[in-house]
Amino acid sequence: MNCVVVGLGEFGYAAALSLAEHDVEVIAIDREMSLVESIKNEVSLAVCLDASKKAALAAHGIADADVFIAAIGHNFEAQVLTVVHAAKLGVPRIVARAVTPTHAEILKEVGAHEVLRPEEAAARRLVQGLLIPSVADYFALAEGFSLAEIPMPASLVGKDLQKVDLRSRYRLNVVGIKRPKEKGAGGLEFDPVPDPGRELRSGETLVLVGSDLDIGRLLTETGG
Repeated sequence: MNCVVVGLGEFGYAAALSLAEHDVEVIAIDREMSLVESIKNEVSLAVCLDASKKAALAAHGIADADVFIAAIGHNFEAQVLTVVHAAKLGVPRIVARAVTPTHAEILKEVGAHEVLRPEEAAARRLVQGLLIPSVADYFALAEGFSLAEIPMPASLVGKDLQKVDLRSRYRLNVVGIKRPKEKGAGGLEFDPVPDPGRELRSGETLVLVGSDLDIGRLLTETGG
């Protein structure tokens, strides 16, 4: 996969590094030479240019990219122009960062296939952590519904999934269980289709899908 990241602020820089770590060919672009210099040894190519200029993007083969990430955060006009140019160059997947709902709507109208609002996501994670501190991690699926990782409540240890019956009691679906690897191996294993008769063990993590209210109710009632 070839990916272009325009805008090396906190979000764009992190996205470029993460993609490169997963062996994706990354072209990182910014107007600030200091940012380009700081990432040039981590990605396939780092270029200092004004991405609001279509000719500058075209000259660096942006049309051949599989994914284009527009991550300019401080200049919305430049962000819009960058997305417009990527769309005109025929990039098949354009992802853009937005600060406000209005910005998100505009970016979709001019060609972005996906719009991310990292500040909103971070705020939701903060609130989720404050409201349900026992949740190890979560991903919002829709308003009021999440995929959440929950350390195994002590009151469930030794029981099996069929017996605890989280679906009927709490309206929660177990989509997987994380557990430590065998002694000495380190890391975690993920069981995506846990057997209903398997025993739940201490140190494991339940991966659940359901409403935030039901997740909170489970934790309250089980002492999680």
